[in-house]
Amino acid sequence: MAKDLERTLKKCKKCKRKTEHLRNTDKTGLLSLLIHIALIFITAGIWLILIVIYKILNAKVGGWQCSECG
Repeated sequence: MAKDLERTLKKCKKCKRKTEHLRNTDKTGLLSLLIHIALIFITAGIWLILIVIYKILNAKVGGWQCSECG
């Protein structure tokens, strides 16, 4: 999966100003989604269990960070 950087303007709780906030995210394409759906059917649902376990173990920690104060 490709990594992407999301940006948004938010009011920071620390510095009390409206600043740019950043976070890392995963972007997946339509082809990847179709492959996962096919694998779920081919493996009779076992692939879905593996995907759920993977998502739980690799959950995002942190979230948005202020670009000014961190």
